[in-house]
Order: sequence, then C-alpha cells, then structure tokens
Amino acid sequence: MNRFALALWSLAVPMFAAGSAAACTDPVLTLQGGCPARFLLAQADGMFPGSTAYLYFSPRQGSYTFPPLHMCEGVQVGLDVRRLYFVGSTRANEAGTAVWRGEAGPGACGGFLQVLDNHCSITNVAQIP
Repeated sequence: MNRFALALWSLAVPMFAAGSAAACTDPVLTLQGGCPARFLLAQADGMFPGSTAYLYFSPRQGSYTFPPLHMCEGVQVGLDVRRLYFVGSTRANEAGTAVWRGEAGPGACGGFLQVLDNHCSITNVAQIP
C-alpha cells in the first residue's frame, strides 16, 4: 500500500452478451463508500469491452494531454501527473464495466481517481469522499 493508504483490488464481474454499446458512450467512474473506510468500490462503466482498465490516484486534480505520436494522442488526463500513482488494473467485461474493491485510509481521503484503458477510453475524475 502506498503512502496514501489506498488499496483496491480488482473484482471479477460477470460477462454479458456481446453487442453492447458500452464503448459508444463517455466512460463514467463512480465511487461507493466513505473515507476513511474499510470498503470502497470504484466502478468504471462505458469502457471498451474486454479492455484492460487502469485505475490511477492523485492527491490533486490537474491537466495533461498525451502528446503527438503517443498511442493516446490528444486524450486529456484530469489528474496531477507529477503526483500520479498506479492503483491497479482489471479487465472490463463485455458490457464495458471494470470494478475495483478495496479500502481507503485517511491519506487517500479527498484524493482523486481516474481510469484509462488500453484503447484510450478515459473516465471522469472522481473524488474520494
């Protein structure tokens, strides 16, 4: 666990029928649970189905746009990339849902989370309550 005491584990989500339109909408990250808490659920809906989704934490919001020639050229991250921490990855199901479950210690309270997948789909920034 890093110094911000945020530990989330990926959660296997049931697979749904193919043909989902999940990748056609803007991905949305929602959080359930309080802080500090022994239970925090982070769920990203609308990711590219079957993609690997990466959850990132930063104590501050920020703005960074991937430069030309980067695989995610033009995609804007809403976290402070100077203090960016990788939390974990999981695979989005066929409906485009990726889920992490874990706990958030006092150092994570008020921090921010965002999800990016290997197809460059990116969620909103969500603040840990």
